[in-house]
Amino acid sequence: MPAPVGVLAALAYAWWATGLRPFSAGATAAIVGAGAVAALLGRFAAPPRRGIASTTPAAAAPWVLAVAALAAWQLAALVQEPRDDHPTLSSLTNATLDARPVRAMALAAWLAGAAWLGRR
Repeated sequence: MPAPVGVLAALAYAWWATGLRPFSAGATAAIVGAGAVAALLGRFAAPPRRGIASTTPAAAAPWVLAVAALAAWQLAALVQEPRDDHPTLSSLTNATLDARPVRAMALAAWLAGAAWLGRR
């Protein structure tokens, strides 16, 4: 599939999927299924990229530290009260992703990330 057609298809799908009732089985299947399809398309539709990133523990350390810091922030905010003074990551993103166009663009970016990971 040519890149512009694929991008337009992903954007149209993202718009449709973000119109589903949030947290429903259909919405979950649409999001998870599309991510799996994007990863598979990335894996089999394009040649894998070689030699881009190192897989040594030293190369992974910054990512592990970033994920650990975000997890620590989430847990600390979750147990502290009041919630307005200690927002969790999900409460911060809820306000950001409130508008459907923003949610659709975020889903399209997530699908692009899944395809990129599939290529690696």
